[in-house]
Amino acid sequence: MLVLPDEMREELAQPCSPIYTDVPPHIRGKRVITVGDVCTITLYQSGIIPHLAVVDGRTRRSSHSGVEELRFDRMMKVRNPQATITDELWDSIVEALKRQESTMIMVEGEEDLAAIVCLSEAEDGDLVVYGIPEKGMCIMEVGEEARKKARDVLSRMKKATEA
Repeated sequence: MLVLPDEMREELAQPCSPIYTDVPPHIRGKRVITVGDVCTITLYQSGIIPHLAVVDGRTRRSSHSGVEELRFDRMMKVRNPQATITDELWDSIVEALKRQESTMIMVEGEEDLAAIVCLSEAEDGDLVVYGIPEKGMCIMEVGEEARKKARDVLSRMKKATEA
């Protein structure tokens, strides 16, 4: 399990791409991975079913999001405490990315850091869409540069035994 050090929180709070409030047309026809309930629902309602959606069933850490009503080919449930990336979450993401069918991973805990794993493990050309609370969503295309940045962040996180 990896744990986010306090000194990295500010860095990861900064958007890594322009913030979109509407679904931009350039994402249609691409393999899309979403992290967060609101962006998953927004894309789904616009006709884009993510290949992988990582959600926790809540928005702003308290209210019910309605994401449970969305239909995916496969559903998985994992535990992932706040400010961590568990092996269970990581392995579920890797497994889902290898499959052909759409998958929703329902996280008991918090899914926020899953975008880093998705950027590290997804295929070149995939789009990772993650929510920025109260602002919109960021869209990052997976490629060498995005993967390198994600792996740098992961390398600076603490293993659970060090935390």
